[in-house]
Amino acid sequence: MEAPIVMIMKDLLKPEKVVETHISYVFLTADKVYKVKKNVNFGFLDFSRLKLRKQYCLLEKELNGRFCEGIYGEVLKVARKEKSFEITEYENTQNTLEYVVTMKRIPEDCFLSYKVKEGLITVDDMRKTGRHIADLFSSINTDEASAEENGGASVVRFNCGENFSQTESFAGRFIDKLFYDFIKKETLAFLDKHSDIFASRVKSGFVVNGHGDLRAEHVFFERDKVGLIDCIEFNKRFRYNDVVSEAAFICMELDELGRTDLSDALAEGFFEKYNDENSIKLFNFYKCYRAFVRAKVTCFLLAQKGEEWEGFAGAKKSVDRLIDLAAAYALNMEQAKTLMFYGYMGCGKSKNAKVFSEKFAAANYNTDVERKLLCGLQPTDSRKIEMETGIYIREKSLEVYAHLGRKAAEKAKTGRMTVLDGTFSDPAFVKAAEESTDFDKKILFTADDSVILERFKERAKKTAVTDGREEIYFQHKDKFVDAGADLSVETTGCIEDNARRIMEFLINEE
Repeated sequence: MEAPIVMIMKDLLKPEKVVETHISYVFLTADKVYKVKKNVNFGFLDFSRLKLRKQYCLLEKELNGRFCEGIYGEVLKVARKEKSFEITEYENTQNTLEYVVTMKRIPEDCFLSYKVKEGLITVDDMRKTGRHIADLFSSINTDEASAEENGGASVVRFNCGENFSQTESFAGRFIDKLFYDFIKKETLAFLDKHSDIFASRVKSGFVVNGHGDLRAEHVFFERDKVGLIDCIEFNKRFRYNDVVSEAAFICMELDELGRTDLSDALAEGFFEKYNDENSIKLFNFYKCYRAFVRAKVTCFLLAQKGEEWEGFAGAKKSVDRLIDLAAAYALNMEQAKTLMFYGYMGCGKSKNAKVFSEKFAAANYNTDVERKLLCGLQPTDSRKIEMETGIYIREKSLEVYAHLGRKAAEKAKTGRMTVLDGTFSDPAFVKAAEESTDFDKKILFTADDSVILERFKERAKKTAVTDGREEIYFQHKDKFVDAGADLSVETTGCIEDNARRIMEFLINEE
């Protein structure tokens, strides 16, 4: 059943769309947005009294004015008018039902979230956006005492502890229990191990009275400018943040959208200004924190609405995605991992590499793709030639594996886990990659010969990146030298299950 304020606002505004979050109702008309805060108290947020909702409506307008011009309008109120209601100035003396934040409606295609989903933004655009965000936060003047009180090391630790205490009842219910325990363990261990770094951030000027909710849907482009909306007004300790935490949020969201390339480009632009060792060290910690907070607030909504809610399945899927990401960031919190996915041609390693990398936001480099790109070819250009001839001569193979190692090392600079996908059939190929990176784990993928040969027959019917085929399979197999697997995965089962098994293995090895 709809809340009374929703029915009243729908009657007054005839909105095109109504959006509900865990803390507000948002009504969209043709050219305006009207936001009403819910009567809720989550501890970290208290909108339980009308006076507080008024206070935070006014503060929302004030704070967001720092990040965009001409977007936030007047704060209004819904007032009783005899036997009906009206929206009027908030100073009006009529009996108040609720207060309303008004905004100019920004066209959907101006938002970063839309541009990403529609493929309308480039890696270069994201580097520029990263630089802009860095410049924006470096220009915010925040006094040290306020930064320490609201965003210092003790506050970061408190926020993390609160996250886990507030979600403990969701573990095993909405949140995967193994991942929950791992994320909690790694987060608290990181806080302990690097307490000196956290203690230094305020004095070094990295903690600012910032935004606090820098999501892709809160970033918009207007002509050549970048604007931000919807900063956190309701809790200073969520708004006062390390600048790295701000960048980490939007990068995590880009990972969530499946665009790790854009996420890394934004990070590269951001770290051009904040290129100190400690800022980079904190990046995966804050990405993990941000993913977990997003999962937490969605769990609140799940608990509030119940399984009968039509949006329950979609929200639960979002929690699963965010917890996968948080677990991956926790795994790479101390140092970005490089994983070898290897095995015979046709063994299924590339499909598994793709699914694992998408699920856990890893960079994924495939020898077949990189070889052809290095040779000036398109990945699907066929070169079905004899083994160790043409683009497959040994010298080129060594070059390709060395190239993959350098790719992994480059990605590690901003904390990105990398999967290197190839046969790694010769110890020299492993050594070539290891000139630039160290393999944390080697995952061997296997299948029976009969399965592999059947895959070759199916592959021959369509365009493929790989040139592996039945004619050279047994010659390749005879020359294959196992790199020494840490885990072996048989590939005839569910690929999603394989990805989960690999992640469980990596977690248990930590």
